[in-house]
Amino acid sequence: MTSSQILPSRRSFLRTSLATAAATSWLPAITTGKDSNKKGLCSALRNPARLKTLQDLQVDWVYTWAGKRPEKLPASIDFFPMIWGYWGKPEKIKQTANRAKKAGIDTMLGFNEPDGKKQANLSVEKALKAWPHLVETELRLGSPACKQPDNDWMKKFMSETKRKDLRVDFVCVHSYGGTDAKAFLKRMDRIHKLYRKPIWITEFAVGDWQAKSLQQNRHKPDQVLKFMEKVLPGLQKRDYIEKFAWFPPSPSHKNLGTSALYKNNGQLTKLGEFYRDFED
Repeated sequence: MTSSQILPSRRSFLRTSLATAAATSWLPAITTGKDSNKKGLCSALRNPARLKTLQDLQVDWVYTWAGKRPEKLPASIDFFPMIWGYWGKPEKIKQTANRAKKAGIDTMLGFNEPDGKKQANLSVEKALKAWPHLVETELRLGSPACKQPDNDWMKKFMSETKRKDLRVDFVCVHSYGGTDAKAFLKRMDRIHKLYRKPIWITEFAVGDWQAKSLQQNRHKPDQVLKFMEKVLPGLQKRDYIEKFAWFPPSPSHKNLGTSALYKNNGQLTKLGEFYRDFED
């Protein structure tokens, strides 16, 4: 038996200690977006088995594109609520914020892909009209997460919030490009320089959007693994990157399946094992 089998990992030790402390109520349970625990996951968690996946991956945080913390989410995993879209009901924003504050959460994520017709589907004008309601919550706010973080929608929104003195505390980024790790990290640098804000990468994976089948996907699992091996240390070194969350697709997804963290039987892929073992 090796020493690694005898002694718990640093992450496991810290998680166990914090969970015990929270259970005995001598340590306040505060979920903050500004700490050293960067590694997360985005998952709807509709399948109870996904809760086990979160523990297997040893992530620090999760969001579900919703405003309420899942009931069975382990106490060791932080949760951040999202205001997915806006339908003219500011009371819903207030309700989500109050629930977050009661749970000791200090951060909230903005609209999900408002530039997408099948997503939040908001004009910049409508998003700006809604944004003061998010500011009023006094929670730390993540920007809307566009399909492309440097497209015209996002540039206009960020410019107008600055002009109107509407608070945006950090920028949320989605990225589903190829396996060029150096280009990915340079792009994060450019986005940071563009907006001069901290960054949360709230969705990222490697995708081949021309593939008509999984077999045709140009980005093979070993290439995606090499991408992750280079990118995660790069994100860890960048202080302006506060959080990152891998998007875990179905292993059979024709465009994203080679970025899967787990197999159909629930076991981790090699990519999932690396994500699990990465110490942030």
